[in-house]
Amino acid sequence: MSYTQFVDWSSVNFLIPLIVKYLVIYRMKIVITCSVFLMFFVLTSCKKKDLGSPGINEIWLEYKAFNPTQLAVAVGTTVTFTNKDNANHSVTSTNNLFDSGTIKNGSTFTYTFTTAGTYYFFCNYHSSNPAEEGAIKVQ
Repeated sequence: MSYTQFVDWSSVNFLIPLIVKYLVIYRMKIVITCSVFLMFFVLTSCKKKDLGSPGINEIWLEYKAFNPTQLAVAVGTTVTFTNKDNANHSVTSTNNLFDSGTIKNGSTFTYTFTTAGTYYFFCNYHSSNPAEEGAIKVQ
């Protein structure tokens, strides 16, 4: 004799909707809990770090932008460009006066401006991004 012969299955049928309901609610709780955890993780880890501010005569390349985009300096001033971003960047003048080549994360490029004028520059890697253009006015 098998066990199924002693069970009146019609009397257990009322349990099936309860079990299904429990499983659906339990599954929703897991999905909601995981979603909240994932959202918290994404929002806290993708936040931009406060890197501070560039020093005098310094321009940072950060978050695919130059900071600041404009600078005024005296003739003979050396300007330091520092890559604070994870991506590679360059600093290239529009009149081919200077070109840094690749500036990797944490690296710098310096240039001394010996003649008065306005010098425009951009990043060769992201030349279509207007945030990666700038100007230095030398007086």
